[in-house]
Amino acid sequence: MVLTSLFKYAAYDVCDLLPIACFGFFAFALQISTVLFINQQMKQEDSESPSLCGYINFFQVLGDMESEGLITQQEKRIIKQKLTIKEPSLMLLLSKQQEETQIKSELLSLLSSFQMTRSKSHTQEFSSSKKQGQQFQTQTIQLMDQLIIQLKCMQQYANQQVIESSLLLHQITQDFKSKIEQLRNILDSLDQDEDVDQSYVELLQSNYQQIKQRYSRYMNSLLELMDEKVEPKDIQAFLNTFLNQLIGCQTYSFILLKDQKVQIHQEDKFEEFQITKDVLDDLVNLQQITEVHSLNTLKQYYQSPNNFILKLTDYQYFVMQLDPNFMSFVMLSKKYNYMDSLIELAQFVIYTSQQIKVQYFSILSIGDTVLEFGLEIVRCSKYLLIENILQTINKQYQIHEIFENQPNVITLKFKDSSSQHLFASNLDLKKQQDLLIYNTVNQIYQRYQQFIKQCYERMQFYKYFLRSKNLFMIDFDKQGRLRFLSRALSQKIKMQFHIEKIQIDSTYKQIFIQNQQMLQNIENYISNAKWKLTQQEEDQNKPYEIFIRKEEKHFKGFTLILLENEWVRKKTQPPTNGKTIKQQLLQTETLDYIKKLEEFNPDIRNSVVAMYMPQIQECNSNAQQTQKTPTLVFRKIDKGQVVGKNSFFFKQREEERRFMKTNPNKFNESHLTLREEDSQLDSLDFNIHLVIFITSIQIKSTVEKQRIVWSMLERNNFNQMFALPQDKLINFLIEMESQYNMNNNPYHNFDHGVAVMQAVNCFIKSLTNQLDQQFFNNITKFCLLLSALCHDVAHTGKTNAYEANSISQLAIRYHDKVILEQHHAATTIKILRDDQTNILCNFSDQDFRTFRKQLISNILSTDMQEHFKMLKEFESRIEQYGNDPEDLSLLCGMITHAADFNGTARKWPQSRLWSDKINQEYRAQYAEEGKKGYPQQPFMKDLDKLHVMSKNEIGFIKVIVRPLYHQMNQFGKGAFQVCVDNLDETTFEWEKVYQQELKAQQQQGNQ
Repeated sequence: MVLTSLFKYAAYDVCDLLPIACFGFFAFALQISTVLFINQQMKQEDSESPSLCGYINFFQVLGDMESEGLITQQEKRIIKQKLTIKEPSLMLLLSKQQEETQIKSELLSLLSSFQMTRSKSHTQEFSSSKKQGQQFQTQTIQLMDQLIIQLKCMQQYANQQVIESSLLLHQITQDFKSKIEQLRNILDSLDQDEDVDQSYVELLQSNYQQIKQRYSRYMNSLLELMDEKVEPKDIQAFLNTFLNQLIGCQTYSFILLKDQKVQIHQEDKFEEFQITKDVLDDLVNLQQITEVHSLNTLKQYYQSPNNFILKLTDYQYFVMQLDPNFMSFVMLSKKYNYMDSLIELAQFVIYTSQQIKVQYFSILSIGDTVLEFGLEIVRCSKYLLIENILQTINKQYQIHEIFENQPNVITLKFKDSSSQHLFASNLDLKKQQDLLIYNTVNQIYQRYQQFIKQCYERMQFYKYFLRSKNLFMIDFDKQGRLRFLSRALSQKIKMQFHIEKIQIDSTYKQIFIQNQQMLQNIENYISNAKWKLTQQEEDQNKPYEIFIRKEEKHFKGFTLILLENEWVRKKTQPPTNGKTIKQQLLQTETLDYIKKLEEFNPDIRNSVVAMYMPQIQECNSNAQQTQKTPTLVFRKIDKGQVVGKNSFFFKQREEERRFMKTNPNKFNESHLTLREEDSQLDSLDFNIHLVIFITSIQIKSTVEKQRIVWSMLERNNFNQMFALPQDKLINFLIEMESQYNMNNNPYHNFDHGVAVMQAVNCFIKSLTNQLDQQFFNNITKFCLLLSALCHDVAHTGKTNAYEANSISQLAIRYHDKVILEQHHAATTIKILRDDQTNILCNFSDQDFRTFRKQLISNILSTDMQEHFKMLKEFESRIEQYGNDPEDLSLLCGMITHAADFNGTARKWPQSRLWSDKINQEYRAQYAEEGKKGYPQQPFMKDLDKLHVMSKNEIGFIKVIVRPLYHQMNQFGKGAFQVCVDNLDETTFEWEKVYQQELKAQQQQGNQ
């Protein structure tokens, strides 16, 4: 500034300065020569420039020194600036191979040479700084003194050579001295008026660094979930960390208005009370973020300070306990119009908090959402930077707002902040202090905008690897510290690369401490002077790759990509059969999904979920050792149970039909009438158990259930459409009821068959209405309803594992494969082929074969061990569902499979009753297995104890039922939302039962 002023004032009378031109150029040439010499020395030292490993170690030590309090943040920033301009002493330090303690010692020594005052305090006070101005002033005065001396020499030389011109030279010298003195006085006054206060700039830079550092690490919060075993409490802790980093929320809770009650969901407790007018007045009328203590109806539930409530909807509220040192971000949301972003973040947190209580799921399923919500908050954090800037400079300048850009006003331009313009009434860019602050404000805001852009680019990079099935991405920053991990490393990867454990802020040296070869390879790559990967041909089959990351030609870290399946890289000819490839990939994905499910939830092998795992017939080896040696017993099936024309049941039916018209307690044509209450058959509120209470006569309740089946067919017009003979339909339903109830099963009986059929009827109508699309033709609908009714006919009341272990005749007939499901399908087809019960007698042979094929497919889809495969296959086809016959077959199978769990998906009272019934069968089977010495299923043990049964039901819903209905709901765009809500309520109720039973047991133990 001073040198600029020198030329500015000198320009007023160039002719007066001509005598000193040659001497001025000589002085500048001397300075230029000195600079060139220094640059030459620096280039010589640059020839031995440090490697990237040296940079990584340097930044790591620098970060450690700051965290240990050896240097301040300001001192760290100055060291980085010196490194940017390649300070020779720093470059020499980086090129040396030294221990960390030696590097720290030399850095502290260099700080003294940089004339920086080391302090362990992190607070900065305003102080007047004149170093820069004084340096310019001193240099200028010294230069002018040299010019005066040189002018005297010139005068003496002129006296010797040209004596007659002495009077002229004397006059010129006196005028020049006078002007130099004037210039000296002007510069003195100018420097005194324009002392630069660096403290404002330092404070602006400090605020920028603090905000950037806080938000640059939001992705690190995902590292808390990258462990082999993640429990709901771990996800809860992650949500707390995530919110604290983004908005300063230390703990959170949420309030729901539901069923005329206020539900307060906190991390460690749940409270509920009736809605009152005062509560509604307090909550519904909330317009902005409000402190909870100002609400009389709620303050008693929140004793700690700094709790603020945010209204999401009229029935959903989010409560945040804010960090008192970081409350401004939330409070500024209304001023800068990012309240909607806060609301969406809160809704995501509430949704996730509820999900972890009702369904097991991989954290990777929310990884994308976490990154996106975090990035949105990072985008909004620029408003926090703007507010900090304004608060800082407002101490010296008066900041005002105007609604349009006015001429002749210095405006602070913050792009994309608001439509308003900010200006300082006393900001003068002709003053060095004001110009420096103005430029600093623009610079740090532009740098922060660039930081946000880099976060966007990095997120896209991370999201790709979050979705990857076989790739693991480990990202390190320029200090060599772990910044991001795409997912938890598998045991195979850990063994392959000798990795023991990964923790937040681990360095690559700590992660691969047991793998020196890997460390050497990493350092070889990142030491490459060109900063790019140049693999040799022989390295192509390595199961990892390393990429150097740079932004604006600056080294920003590196990324390590590990490959789990080595066959991906092999050069082999792909199979020509696309269907085979698809099946292999689907099978691999299914097994990977089950493997990860077991890794994250190791207890599921001993729960009811084990029934749905592939090859679960093989019991645990330890459990088998404790069992008795199984006895080879062939279970006999009475001849009367064999279905056919000579069946005892058919002979009995024929005799009963002769007296049908005179026996009002048997199902006959007089019962074939529609009723007003049949409209409930289109709703899941229908309760098959209430049919029993229509009359005290059990026979009549059975007739009513048969009439309900007829009613569903009649209301869909299938009786007329497919010309179903009434007499054969009556016989068919009587036979179905008899076959279902022959073993007096508590659960797998005619009630269950009718309930599944009614659920399918609801699902078809719900999908059609919600999607406004006809997925099924009439024959497909009819086949779905009939499949649902018949899917468990002639059930033995035992599991497939029991049938195989007992070597029953059914197991022998079906070779231990899908035993019961094949038995149900075969029984159904045999009944349909009998003349007395063939309701499809008017079908052509071709139509019957097509119908039979789909019916068998639907029934076999209820096989428990096909559950995960079907789920993964349906998930892969949701977005690309079309008119392909395979798509239709899969959808029909999913509907039948989901309807098989309809009892669990109904409202709590019904769900509890269905659970009691199935657990009765499990208890009976466990007792019989123990009595006969067969391998016992672990999850069936102690089901008479309520806390064991409730925990079993919770796991069953979370792992099996809810993910199934969740997928169906996604496909149906909300068509199954009622079922999902019912499942969440049921899980919550079972959790209460579980906690109550545990509490009761503890009280009994204390007594």
